[in-house]
Amino acid sequence: MIPLLVGALLSLVALSFVLYPLLFDSKSVSVLHQERAEPQRNPALEALREIEFDRETGKLSDADYSALKTEYTQRAVAVMRAGDNPVCPNCGPRPERDAAFCSNCGAALTVKD
Repeated sequence: MIPLLVGALLSLVALSFVLYPLLFDSKSVSVLHQERAEPQRNPALEALREIEFDRETGKLSDADYSALKTEYTQRAVAVMRAGDNPVCPNCGPRPERDAAFCSNCGAALTVKD
């Protein structure tokens, strides 16, 4: 009888160990979903991929490809340079993308447009 009780107790402990994160720790689950979120999209980069594909499949002439590639490359570079890094009113642009406050002075950060 004692081995049966010990086995049941160990089973309950193991089951609670497995189910605890699913039932009580929803904050860590939402953090995992945020980390897996899609990175920031750059429409110009997507357009570059599309015109490359269209050229390879014969839907786009070399002259059109050249003109479109130049235009979308300039747009992609502009978007990458602008970024969405926060700006501190006292210290200037900060490297922390998800920060709400400056790591130097503690001032509230704003996102540069």
